[in-house]
Amino acid sequence: MVPRRVFIPTDKAVHLHATGLTQFDYPVVEAGRSPHFTVYVDPSLGPAGQQVAAAVLGKSEADYLILSAYFGLQLTPCNVIIAPLSPDADGSGGAYHYGCAATDLYCDVALRPHINIDLTNALVVAEEVEVFQAVQSLGWDCGSSNGEGLSRVLAESLHPNVLGAYATAGQWLDGGRPNWVDANNNTDTDPVSNGCSVLFLFWLNARLGFPWDEICQAGTPTLAETYRSLTGKATAWQDFLTDITALFPPDVSVGVVPDSPF
Repeated sequence: MVPRRVFIPTDKAVHLHATGLTQFDYPVVEAGRSPHFTVYVDPSLGPAGQQVAAAVLGKSEADYLILSAYFGLQLTPCNVIIAPLSPDADGSGGAYHYGCAATDLYCDVALRPHINIDLTNALVVAEEVEVFQAVQSLGWDCGSSNGEGLSRVLAESLHPNVLGAYATAGQWLDGGRPNWVDANNNTDTDPVSNGCSVLFLFWLNARLGFPWDEICQAGTPTLAETYRSLTGKATAWQDFLTDITALFPPDVSVGVVPDSPF
């Protein structure tokens, strides 16, 4: 099965299959356990990797409790595998797991130019959200643009200002602004449809004032149906586009903007 990646792979991202070393894709040592997580780390990352693993172990339960409240459900324990998904250990390799419900969560580590623990924490959240989506089974799909969008916005919400390199809102704003609200794009690797999804979800939260728990629990197969569930209105695309056009005129290039620009 092709791994479901949270973020669009870059030319630095790699996917290595270790053969006969462990049950995982990488050789690992266990860094510790909590009620809902066992954290492993590739020993090739050295003491810095161990430092990140310890910090992830210390933060993962608090993030889990927030997400559990958002979705109104609980998960079976997950394995977090902290591994060198980027050749330079710069955090550009993103994260993946083998299917939306898979609980082995492979997350990159940022050790250069400096250690960025919060980046790995954000990647764990993004992968974990996809497992919540699968268990909830209301319509968020980690392999499509609506579910990919939700995994990104919740990771950004819990760990702000660390995922700027993965931002896609600007690619939708400068990419013709196609309608990925009324329909889902059946891929999680298209930056334009992902950009539409993250911008729409942050719009629901920041501009319209819907809290994340209401948004998460209004899961449906499209963002338009989620909007209708929240508001009772069938005008999601028109309302969104009108407000976005006023904020970001289409004749002005926005370049790279945060996924939460409101």
